[in-house]
Amino acid sequence: MVSDCSISYLGKLLIFGLFKTSTGYRQAAKCAIFPHRNARFNERIGAASQSSGHGILRRDRVRALLGWQWADRLKMAIEKSQIGGVILAGGRASRMNYRDKALQPLHGVPLLAHVIDRAGPQVEQLVLSVNHNAENYTQFALPIVGDQTRDYAGPLLGIYSAMRWFAEQQQGERIEYLACFAADVPRFPRQVVALLSAALVGAAAEVSYVQHRGQIQPLFSLWRLSVLERIGSAIESGIVGPKLLFGDLHSVVVCDEDETPGYYFNINSKAELATASALIPKTSD
Repeated sequence: MVSDCSISYLGKLLIFGLFKTSTGYRQAAKCAIFPHRNARFNERIGAASQSSGHGILRRDRVRALLGWQWADRLKMAIEKSQIGGVILAGGRASRMNYRDKALQPLHGVPLLAHVIDRAGPQVEQLVLSVNHNAENYTQFALPIVGDQTRDYAGPLLGIYSAMRWFAEQQQGERIEYLACFAADVPRFPRQVVALLSAALVGAAAEVSYVQHRGQIQPLFSLWRLSVLERIGSAIESGIVGPKLLFGDLHSVVVCDEDETPGYYFNINSKAELATASALIPKTSD
């Protein structure tokens, strides 16, 4: 039973994510959207999303209700020209012996290159959140944004700094949203921003984020730039992670049960890099 979820919204907010491949829609891909303002709901959402009761509709039921292919409509929720993107690579990488984790090779290509390949086409402009060895990242020909106030203060500061960069650099351009990606997660859906966009618009929310197979993925999220100052205030109060802020904003979680090997696999150590090499194929969707 999802007591902290606004069940009255379900009729118009439940969305079924269909990640399109060359062979059709992936059978395992399904997701639901839960609007909430209560931080405690984050702790319960994993268990709740596994039930067949409140909160999840199966694909056949949703398609029958909607009457059209939802994947096509996902692209229309927010125009790509309104979405900036940031790849968060500003950590110390202590579990990688303080090496540039995003530059470690996977199948002979830096992790960051894998992320750029997937993230770049989903947003209007992509930037890198980097706090050290910036010269090593110029090869990717993307703007580099350092933390605004102090280095290594957590991913929320990286998000805030990227928001400020877009707000200051665009000079009247149309960027109104920030999509976030993790530099150490080389494989994720190529339609994740479209899915997050549909959730954000459908719930009139301030931030949407992914929960993959019961685990919240706070760095795969989409934010309205209008919450910039509220994020700044949260950072000043000592909040360092986006997950800790979701309960204070009007947030929506997108539950993704896709079982594609390597999706959202986080690489923090050499051992996990070796696991990823075996788990993720050299040529992927």
